[in-house]
Amino acid sequence: MNVPEIPFPRIAIVGVGLIGGSIALASRARNLCRSIIGVGRNPDRLNEAVARQVIDSAVLSIDSLEDVDLVIVCTPVDRIVENVAAILKATPRETLITDAGSVKSGICEQVLELDGGKERFIGSHPLAGSHQSGFEHATADLFVNRKCVVTPVGETSPELTETLTQFWKSLGMLVHTATPRDHDRILAMVSHLPHLVASALAGIVPESALVFGATGFRDTTRVAAGDADLWTAIFNDNSDQICAATSDMIQRLSEFRAALENDDRHAIQSLLQAGRENRNEFERLQQNSLKDTKQKSSPKKGPS
Repeated sequence: MNVPEIPFPRIAIVGVGLIGGSIALASRARNLCRSIIGVGRNPDRLNEAVARQVIDSAVLSIDSLEDVDLVIVCTPVDRIVENVAAILKATPRETLITDAGSVKSGICEQVLELDGGKERFIGSHPLAGSHQSGFEHATADLFVNRKCVVTPVGETSPELTETLTQFWKSLGMLVHTATPRDHDRILAMVSHLPHLVASALAGIVPESALVFGATGFRDTTRVAAGDADLWTAIFNDNSDQICAATSDMIQRLSEFRAALENDDRHAIQSLLQAGRENRNEFERLQQNSLKDTKQKSSPKKGPS
């Protein structure tokens, strides 16, 4: 009997939270590894993650990592470069390193300057998660049918990129590639700006009005419940692109305000319709993506 090959016998997760914990659970559930090591700064939390069988073992220092095949850095974006630098020194040259950060340009630029960075690191951004945090909320299916952006650069080995792409696909993700700069420009519009707008809206509504909030307010402001420290780092690291996206948002809000002030029903309707059409297009693209995934995963019938 042929025993299936294990792609990454030993995986290390630096930062065992919602994303890191879900990667660990998903990797184990899909037989992508034999053991998972968690790296963190809080021994009590790491011991709890072991007790819950999210990870198999834990260490408090990256320096303790030795014979690992894949390391995924799931810490806040302002700590990723520091973490990768330590991993490059502690692990064998064959170890593949990636991250799960929401910003890519600054991280990739700095890592590529490190010894071994060009040969061993490729940026990743799994577009999954929620406003909740902690491995208590981690699930093995968090990444199924969700998108992941892999950001190789000119010096990146195509073979290494394919290896990493297959890893994320094995977790059920739909993988796209982009340059770090294109990633940051796009994510500023579809991820970072929405969080900024949700936070702004949640912040201006007086407490006395909150009791009247319903599904519209809840859905629009859901992501505002995210960790403020984590999002501060993201906003800071991608400030140029977020500022550009914010300018576009301010322009559109100004158009709405002008239409309202001028009692211009046609302009109001046109602006609302433009938003409605783009939102419907988003839903259509999401549904098509799911259909394509199901068709690819469906077993092909042999000749009868």
